[in-house]
Amino acid sequence: MKKMKLDARLLAVASLVRKGAYLADVGTDHAYLPVYLAECGRISGAVASDIHKGPLISADKNIREAGFSDRIQTLLTDGLQGIEKYPITDIAIAGMGGLMIRNILEKAHFLRREQTPHLILQPMQHIPELRRYLGEQGFSVQEEKQALAEGKFYQIILAVYDGTVREYTETELLLGKYNIEHKKENKENFLILCERQLEILREKIEGLEKGGRSAEKERALYASIEEERKDL
Repeated sequence: MKKMKLDARLLAVASLVRKGAYLADVGTDHAYLPVYLAECGRISGAVASDIHKGPLISADKNIREAGFSDRIQTLLTDGLQGIEKYPITDIAIAGMGGLMIRNILEKAHFLRREQTPHLILQPMQHIPELRRYLGEQGFSVQEEKQALAEGKFYQIILAVYDGTVREYTETELLLGKYNIEHKKENKENFLILCERQLEILREKIEGLEKGGRSAEKERALYASIEEERKDL
């Protein structure tokens, strides 16, 4: 079997998995991520979970053909239910909506403990809502990465529970406080992130004002993002 290849999105997710980690890949689909990481010698083991049987059949096939049946297990489950019985150190939840990821985390009480796993989250939408939830629930954002794949721009958040509640501004929720603090180190992606948020806000402002409604809040947010972009 050929070596597993990942697109830029999953490569960015993979890059945040720690060396020697025992990974939980939630919503694994075809188990591409754990198989790739096992081939790279990056993980000690993994559990690949999904809520549907079909993807797990494909996952089992890929795991078996890659020769990692002894290292990667599959689990039919909803979200993180039952995951705590494995020696998990890192959890990847990629390719889901931010609200769905939030709901999965909300039900997993084992995440809020001293030896907390690293959470590697790649939401498809509702990213500000996920950032707000992480802050309110005591999760610290340790790092953020971005990736361009097939013309789409993805954001990946690495978070760890420490129990400290954090409040973010609307600008920090849209852009990510970590990204703002490290924008000069990641200038290219930060500019893309700003431009995409400005585009969304332009459309929203136009729609509100066409309907005779106030866009004062949106205009203030637009100006704030413009300032962040200019300060590079």
